[in-house]
Amino acid sequence: MMPLMDVQQLHLTVPTGHIIQKRKIILDGVSFSVQRGSSTAYLGTNGAGKTSTFRILCGLVRPDSGSVHFDGQAVLNGLPPERFGFMPEHPYFYKNLTPQELLQGLGRLSGMKQVLLHQRIALWAEKLDFGSLLHQRLGTCSKGQVQRVGLAQALMHQPDFVLLDEPLSGLDPIGRALVRDAIQDEMKRGATLLFSSHILSDAEAMCDQVVVLQQGQVAYSGGIHELLAQHETWLLKVNSSQPIPAIEGADIAQARDGLWHIRGRALSVRDRVMRMMLAMESVSIVSLEFEQRTLEAAFMDLLCSKGGVHESHT
Repeated sequence: MMPLMDVQQLHLTVPTGHIIQKRKIILDGVSFSVQRGSSTAYLGTNGAGKTSTFRILCGLVRPDSGSVHFDGQAVLNGLPPERFGFMPEHPYFYKNLTPQELLQGLGRLSGMKQVLLHQRIALWAEKLDFGSLLHQRLGTCSKGQVQRVGLAQALMHQPDFVLLDEPLSGLDPIGRALVRDAIQDEMKRGATLLFSSHILSDAEAMCDQVVVLQQGQVAYSGGIHELLAQHETWLLKVNSSQPIPAIEGADIAQARDGLWHIRGRALSVRDRVMRMMLAMESVSIVSLEFEQRTLEAAFMDLLCSKGGVHESHT
């Protein structure tokens, strides 16, 4: 099936220095696709190139080379505004405007009819709990309140594609819950989601696909479950009156409960360890279980295995 968005070999450099102009590599051959109706986390350390990618998708920056196709059509000056919604990491709106005025203006830019626009503003003000702020100037609103208004402007025209840069940044627990619920409702509606976040537990809970950037290159692109499966370990707990001898391919430690914990990844090692334990008279097997690592742990393992964590790009 053709993806809704296909990104191929994006290269982006920026000039550096004041006298001697050099070029700094920001994106170095970034390629990934986003399937229709999927939810994809776009992850990376600070400076990996996430925001630069989003700027290209919005038409704010032009890449040195590479291509973006949306619904089979080449994108030259950003995604079609009537079909996508975007919220930046630090939304900036005119402080003298009220949320009502802001949403009306942006809604008209998205092609919404006036009657529908009033209905959607009321709907999203209730859903994201900023109805009492509709006629209050944005300059008097908190960061979290502005964040929720920013999400409303990205979603109120029901776009096919939703692009969110750190949507949960600066929110209190209640605001985070409201925003998560709103995003999940959009996914149930059938919208396609691409969002970046440093809160990897949120990405793990809301997304089925993940793209991991490192130093402007794609370190991983695929399913979250497949990524976590690569880092799945088995844990064998045994009771033994004698120390367990060293076993190649397995880590052995005695836990506080007195049991010996034997961990490994390869199933062949697990089978060999099981045979060894069954053959030892002083050992009794208590349990065998699999441990699936969190996305955060898999993310750290992935970047460290690719050469360490760096923060050299923007």
